[in-house]
Amino acid sequence: MNLNKLSPLLQLALIYESYTSIAVFEQITGQNIAEREWLLIIQYYQQLSEISAKIPFTYEEMNDRFAIITIDKNLIGALSDENTIFYVELPRAMQYIAVENSNAVCAPASIYAPQSYNASGKGVLVAVIDSGIDYSHVDFRNKDGSTRILSLWDQSIQGTPPKGHIGGAYFTQEQIDEALRQDTLEKRLEIVPSVDILGHGTAVAGIAAGNGNGSGGQNKGIAPNADLLVVKMKSKGTTLEDFRGPTNADVMRGIAFALSEAGRLNKPLSLLLGVGLNEGAHIGYSNLEVFIDQMTLVWPSNMTVGTGNEANKERHTSGVVQPGQAKDIQIAIEPDQKFYTANLYKNYVDDMSFVIIAPNGEKTDVLEDRINNVAYVFGNTSVLINVSIQPFSARTQELVILLEGYGVDTVDPGIWTIRMIPNQIVDGGYNVWATVTNPILRPTRFLEPDPFTTLTIPSTGFLITSVSTINGRTLQTVNASGRGYTADERVKPDIAAPGLNLIVPQAGTIDKYTSYSGSSIAGAFVCGAYALFIEYGLRVKPESYLYGEALKGLVIKYAKRPMQFGAFPNQAYGYGILCITSVLDALERIYNE
Repeated sequence: MNLNKLSPLLQLALIYESYTSIAVFEQITGQNIAEREWLLIIQYYQQLSEISAKIPFTYEEMNDRFAIITIDKNLIGALSDENTIFYVELPRAMQYIAVENSNAVCAPASIYAPQSYNASGKGVLVAVIDSGIDYSHVDFRNKDGSTRILSLWDQSIQGTPPKGHIGGAYFTQEQIDEALRQDTLEKRLEIVPSVDILGHGTAVAGIAAGNGNGSGGQNKGIAPNADLLVVKMKSKGTTLEDFRGPTNADVMRGIAFALSEAGRLNKPLSLLLGVGLNEGAHIGYSNLEVFIDQMTLVWPSNMTVGTGNEANKERHTSGVVQPGQAKDIQIAIEPDQKFYTANLYKNYVDDMSFVIIAPNGEKTDVLEDRINNVAYVFGNTSVLINVSIQPFSARTQELVILLEGYGVDTVDPGIWTIRMIPNQIVDGGYNVWATVTNPILRPTRFLEPDPFTTLTIPSTGFLITSVSTINGRTLQTVNASGRGYTADERVKPDIAAPGLNLIVPQAGTIDKYTSYSGSSIAGAFVCGAYALFIEYGLRVKPESYLYGEALKGLVIKYAKRPMQFGAFPNQAYGYGILCITSVLDALERIYNE
């Protein structure tokens, strides 16, 4: 077994399976550890048919470098020994990055004033990869009652999957129209049984591309005439507080599907992701971020994601270890916490040892940074520890700690300590990110938190547009909005946009609205804006319209930079605040020239 090719969580799961409960494993990875077959993300080169002929597994190719596979867990070691397999990762559950704020309301103030360029997103495909959509809501229907959704893939239900994918149910525009012609909800769901239980996907789709039909046009989104493509990802729960999943594997599948559909429909694409993950090095080299960078180059598209809502949650800390001085990182864990993970990243050139100390004073041995996996039981808590080199960057080394109740349901509460012991220090810097056990509350926290470098993954990626959240009235940053920079000091976020108390279509209703906040709402603003810019370019000069990094560059260049918020770029706003009119003005000048 080549441990260097296996993600830390996968190593711990394989070696210490008996220490991990089925419930906790499912919350972290979205799958059942008791099952013989596990779903994995792999990075590879070579035809998968050749590898699977030697080591049996089923696979779903995302592109020519990434695939989602299902394999007998006893064969994972043999798979890692294959020269053409680069990396094998257990999926990680992600969180939706917006929150509902209020009860349903009808026709409140407009969130969008049409621009003077007659740009509405017509001819552009807006893809929303999220919790689904309420396709019955009139904001996603034309005046004649037909749907604006060209295709919908619900990964969470059984049916006919889209070509090239495994699982889920694929619905066409014609099937959705047939459902909409039914006179009851029950009959509609017999034809297209896809429901947005959470309402998150419906909300962000409304900001990006709702047409405001439920409010006489008052509450329309940014690109009201764009076509829609929707991916509902797998997840469990009914509220943001108890939701688990989707995983990064589900996100990758959704992106691959959206780009394939855009190619089939021959439409440029503005794609929105409404999820984030806290665990990772935050330098843009996670499997998901590398995959996104690759996929941005396969079709005319722009991808957007919010920076998350972690800045005030006290789930990040950082600092510098000085030569000859041990450094303690203290974590307060409240009662009733079922599990907890911390991911510490340091410079690989630094030689350190570690000691983990429980609230009752029990402690691990002095752990050298060359170890791979160890396990302890302190009180009623199992302590699993892994130290690994980041596979895509020789600059960082990762310490993963997984705490879980052992023989009981919860972790022992109190102050847990990570003691860093310097042996030979060259750089000394470190960052630690904790798992998001609850996206709203903060039942666990670092005693010395750092609100910066709190961007969630994949917003630390290179080519995706990362959006922080501001109050649209005052232009001030929302306290929770994930802040930059990345851990390798690249400027992120790229841009800021409104995301506080915005009026959105309410799932479960035909024409009502509700209020949402969060960075995925801000991301939806930018996603819709990209659709406007792409449409304008297509209309003015179809053979040379802008998209991708060139268009992102214009968005950054012509952002607003109010003096009262200091020098730009900065960690809260990135390069400034989205200004749709300024970008359209610039596009007019460019195309006239």
